[in-house]
Amino acid sequence: MTENPTNQSEEEVKAEVIDLQGGLVDTIEAENVHVTRGGASRILASEVDMDVGGAFVIHGEKIKLNSAAAIVARGDKVSLNDSSSGAAIADDLEMNHSRTGLTIARTVDMENSSSVVLLANEVHGPVETMLDTRDALLAGLVAGIGIGLVLTVFRLIARRR
Repeated sequence: MTENPTNQSEEEVKAEVIDLQGGLVDTIEAENVHVTRGGASRILASEVDMDVGGAFVIHGEKIKLNSAAAIVARGDKVSLNDSSSGAAIADDLEMNHSRTGLTIARTVDMENSSSVVLLANEVHGPVETMLDTRDALLAGLVAGIGIGLVLTVFRLIARRR
């Protein structure tokens, strides 16, 4: 069974194969999902292929994003090509000209890509992170001192009243 919703807003779509072209759906549940110029709040599928689309949460075994965006992409094998993700969580992650905020994976292959925070057992390719270990420790120390000073000033002000 194949569903092909076009330019419509649906609450939930369930089928074996879903080909979404130019529409918005709240939840998609299927074995195979292909999205072109569309989006969804949540996608649950074995295989997800998204071209020029977006989703809040994608959960699947094999996820491919091409010029797409996801807040969270979680799967066994995740591939990002000219795409962005707030968090990418995978066993095997491939990134090509892509950006992530948080990357958690066993193996990461990066090409012209970056991640703010990268946690991986094995990384292939040049790594461009916003915070390395030294910078993260320094940022935590500065934030702790700053918060401590602000709380101390508020306590002093509260005692004078």
